[in-house]
Amino acid sequence: MSRVELARAVEIVRAHEESLPSDLFVNVSLEEPRKEELVAGVPGRCARVTLWRQGSRELFEARLDLSQDALVGWELVPGASAPMLVAQVDAALEVARSSSAFVEGLRERGLSESSEIHLEAWPFGGLLPDRFAGRRVVYTPCWERKTPTGNPYAHPIHGLYAVIDLDTLELLEIEEHDSIPVPQEPGDYRADVLEPARHVAPLEITQPQGAGFTAEGHLLRWQNWHMRVGFCPREGLLIHDVRYDDGGTERTIAHRLSMAELVIPYADPSPGSYRKNAFDAGEIFMGINTNSLTLGCDCLGEIHYIDASYVDNLGEVRTIGNAICIHEEDTGILWKHTDTDGSVEVRRGRRFVVSSIYTIDNYEYAYYWYFYQDGGIEFEVKFTGIVLTLADHADQEAIFGTAIQPGLIAPHHQHVFCARLDLDLDGTHNSVYEVDAVAPERGPLNPYGGSFVEKVVQVRDEGESRRYINPATARTWKVVNPQKLNKMGQPVAYKLVPKSPVIPVAEPTSSIGKRAGFMYADTWVTATDSDERYPAGDYPFQSGEGEGLPAWTAQGRSLDSTDVTLWHVFGITHVPRLEDWPIMPVERAGFQLTPFGFFDRNPSLDVPPAQTSHCASSGAGEHGDAHSCACS
Repeated sequence: MSRVELARAVEIVRAHEESLPSDLFVNVSLEEPRKEELVAGVPGRCARVTLWRQGSRELFEARLDLSQDALVGWELVPGASAPMLVAQVDAALEVARSSSAFVEGLRERGLSESSEIHLEAWPFGGLLPDRFAGRRVVYTPCWERKTPTGNPYAHPIHGLYAVIDLDTLELLEIEEHDSIPVPQEPGDYRADVLEPARHVAPLEITQPQGAGFTAEGHLLRWQNWHMRVGFCPREGLLIHDVRYDDGGTERTIAHRLSMAELVIPYADPSPGSYRKNAFDAGEIFMGINTNSLTLGCDCLGEIHYIDASYVDNLGEVRTIGNAICIHEEDTGILWKHTDTDGSVEVRRGRRFVVSSIYTIDNYEYAYYWYFYQDGGIEFEVKFTGIVLTLADHADQEAIFGTAIQPGLIAPHHQHVFCARLDLDLDGTHNSVYEVDAVAPERGPLNPYGGSFVEKVVQVRDEGESRRYINPATARTWKVVNPQKLNKMGQPVAYKLVPKSPVIPVAEPTSSIGKRAGFMYADTWVTATDSDERYPAGDYPFQSGEGEGLPAWTAQGRSLDSTDVTLWHVFGITHVPRLEDWPIMPVERAGFQLTPFGFFDRNPSLDVPPAQTSHCASSGAGEHGDAHSCACS
């Protein structure tokens, strides 16, 4: 939505008789047109607005028809709880800082009123004590920042937390545990402190004729690809309406691609730490934490940026400049062959990149959608930032984390993502198959013991929709359109290739296991419903168990030749290293969507040989060519 539309949506809601001036805005976002509306060519322009009423602890959803400038729906959502709202969190942190009991706890730990304290608000992770039932409660882990530009995570303050009601801003209690000395070694990483001395030769990315893509607002075109890019405050970067020009025929591949949830279960069972199980999308909102990207640092080359706007909790429209980065980059060899007559054919590959970066407290998550010349799609998340830290006695062995400095522990944890992949391969009549490479029994089909075949099993309904990786059979999943056949008479297809499986360590009966039930399968399949968007449910803050994917798939809807959505769970199990301190080098996770009989031949045959005037070489032998980079 544009800034103008967002501002008008706020005005319409504020003028409604059911609205109160004290209501806080949770989310204002476009109500994306349904597929049948898009096919009919008459999509409406509507918005959804979510409001939180602090006094009565009620959540309301409003629906707006922007073309009519009217509010057309207002509904109470029974039992729903708002996520952590920035306006409330900021106020809660001030309550903690001004608490005499909290300040006294700091003094007992050798800190003075003049100490600069870094405070964070964390949800209770579903482990809310009975005495706080019915409240929206956070607690406040804290760290000392010893210098104005110092790394506070080097100096965790152990065992002191203010527990605060977000709605009433009551200080419910000061929670205290054993006092452990604050670790003293600095964790500096800024250039003005370290003055890095390594020599790095300049590397310039140039495109003398300009970028090879076009951007008309949110509509992007690159070579044979066509798509729209979007943004929402909760998920952040969205990819819509992905199509590929196949020899003059525009073919649909995906309706909507997004990262629907990210949950981080921590493994340390100590007081104040065992509750750390954040839903960074559903409880924190990734989108509003989008970075404003910097040319030459976050993005390199011929860059096009798109800004992103959202409504804050008080109804003000905020804009994040350079929120989405769009560019193309070299990926090395696309394909090559040297023939017996000495002919060499080689093509260099490029990919089209759409990316955003998010900062959630200590961590950064960089989301990259890659589109390739051979019709492939890849998603990659790059993790970086600073590991979360705890204090412990310097002579104590670290069991549930890694000692990264004396008395400083980085706890074990997992990052579990769930991608929502609404694919429409040449239309919405799609089916899903699980594919394994298996060896037939020794006999006519396997006379020498080295044969293998594909074992293909259709996922027929949602009762069968929880699927699991199997490295022993190189398991993948294929989305096919049984109504559209390739030249060999087989249904056109794309396959989902898992690259970063993550098996939850937390038990399904644990608090996080109950609230994030989507973690317990690697791939899910559902009949597409535009209202089923978030795998842990719409409102996971202090939520109950079994919401989202476990509940939806219990409906048992048919998945045979219909509109289907894949949900892929992936991530990393992070046992921190010494090398992750004081700032973590990028670690990667993701998956691929690869055409499998979608095209009748290699779709990248139309890529021309590379021509460049910026290549150079040294040490070439008599057959080396130090000047020409033409590849044909």
